[in-house]
Amino acid sequence: MTTPAAFLFCFVLIYLVADSMCYLNPCSAGKMWDNYNKMKAADCINCDKYFHCQGNYEAVHDCGGWLQRQTAEAISDLREWYQGSETADSAADQAANLFGRNGGDCASEYLRKANCAWNPKTGKCAW
Repeated sequence: MTTPAAFLFCFVLIYLVADSMCYLNPCSAGKMWDNYNKMKAADCINCDKYFHCQGNYEAVHDCGGWLQRQTAEAISDLREWYQGSETADSAADQAANLFGRNGGDCASEYLRKANCAWNPKTGKCAW
């Protein structure tokens, strides 16, 4: 199974669980999915951590209901586990995830400082 296909499978599974058993927040899962898709479509160098951070931020702070933080954490952990959580890059991804969940300013931390050309206002990867 290719990485995008496996990731899609995981999100479908999460949506089914969230919808039928109310263990996860579907809005939060949707925010994570939206940011994953933006990251893939942007294909913008040095921007991975920004999208990790922003997805977690939106999942926790833009959704109502229950279990926002737990949903964001579960999805983040699942992604890192699937891709190999023993790497330095995975640790940096998890730091960005936590920064976003804790309400950090993802743009100021992970755009210019990280040499990422993504512009959230235009939705384009350009300086």
